[in-house]
Amino acid sequence: MKKLIFAVFLFSLLAGNVFANDNDGFGIGTVFYGGYGYGPGLLLKFPVVPLYWGISVGLKEIPNVGDNAEQYFRFSISFDYHFIDKNFPNTEKFSWFLGGGIIYSHSHFEVKDGFAGRIPIGIYFTPVRRFDIVLEFAPAVGLYTNYDSVNEFDYGMHGSLGIRYWF
Repeated sequence: MKKLIFAVFLFSLLAGNVFANDNDGFGIGTVFYGGYGYGPGLLLKFPVVPLYWGISVGLKEIPNVGDNAEQYFRFSISFDYHFIDKNFPNTEKFSWFLGGGIIYSHSHFEVKDGFAGRIPIGIYFTPVRRFDIVLEFAPAVGLYTNYDSVNEFDYGMHGSLGIRYWF
């Protein structure tokens, strides 16, 4: 896990020189996810690098038989590139996007790791300058693996609704 986080961080630093023409600025926001990595999360977009990041972490107790409860931990991170990002005709407040990306998810309770490719499609609504509301759906296809090294093919739909501020 530490190697994955380090590799993503290193890629972000190195990608700045490759994607130097992207001047969208820095965006940060909050989001509620459904599907792979459900629950509350964080939206990020760093300047220069044309990747949209989503991060979700969850902790809770799951009741067990008797008086015991099990701790549940989950984590997911996604990286998307928007191939198309356009305004709807006759409006500056609504736009849509289509992209490609990957998502990694880990569930401690189910003892699983998931890795999938995804195709995000969604809309932005910008009610006021520097704020946008994001609605996204992303069909995903990938593999789950557990600690017994059993791999399972999986597919599903990921959805999110969030609000973001642009600096």
